[in-house]
Amino acid sequence: MSSNSPVERNGSPANAVGAFFAFLLFIGGIVLFTVAFNVGDAGPYVFSAGILAIALSFGIPTTILPALEDRES
Repeated sequence: MSSNSPVERNGSPANAVGAFFAFLLFIGGIVLFTVAFNVGDAGPYVFSAGILAIALSFGIPTTILPALEDRES
């Protein structure tokens, strides 16, 4: 793999923290999808928040964190 690959992990604590929070966002998005069908008028907003949480859970480790790491060096 190339050294710029986002899949490559160097074992730093920052990568572990980023993966943990991405996992929490993913689980939170699934919970929001579930709750969205039971909250009445706020359902579309809660469902949209679930979509945003799932999108961020994939965006953080694949685009945002590598961009921040590249900026530091």
